[in-house]
Amino acid sequence: MDENGNAPQAEAQGADVRHGLIGLVHAGDAHVQQSASVLITAKGGAELDQSASMALVSGGDTSMKMSAAVVVPTLGDLRIEKGGAQWALAAGDVSFEKGGCAVAVAPSVSVNNGGIGMALGWHVDVGENSRVLFGPLASAALGLAFGVGMGLAFAASAGYVGMQAWKRRPQLPWRS
Repeated sequence: MDENGNAPQAEAQGADVRHGLIGLVHAGDAHVQQSASVLITAKGGAELDQSASMALVSGGDTSMKMSAAVVVPTLGDLRIEKGGAQWALAAGDVSFEKGGCAVAVAPSVSVNNGGIGMALGWHVDVGENSRVLFGPLASAALGLAFGVGMGLAFAASAGYVGMQAWKRRPQLPWRS
């Protein structure tokens, strides 16, 4: 790996990458600053500062400051400040300060000065100047309605295909 962190793969106990384009970072603790990556995996905690990543997988607490990611599954708490993620999944708490995401799944979700499309958690805290489009109850209703709609569409298409197959069945010689 060169001084700028430009490498297809960086693997270490603790990775500290600054100003680079990275394919994969696999480390005990990952600290990525002003970089772009495809995948970051950390056994411990992970910290992104002014960076972007397709996936950020962490076994500990995760912090993102002025950063963006598509999917962020973590076994600890997730804190996003002035950033965003499409999918935020945490075993601990998820908190957004001037940021947001499309879907947040955690026991506790809080947002201040930001927005969340769908928040799934036992406790959802919507702070000042914030918006959550679908809370836990609305998300459950949406999922139930989507499931019923897809079930009806599947049953109707299966019935149509069954009728077409019945009409095209071969005729036996003793049945006319």
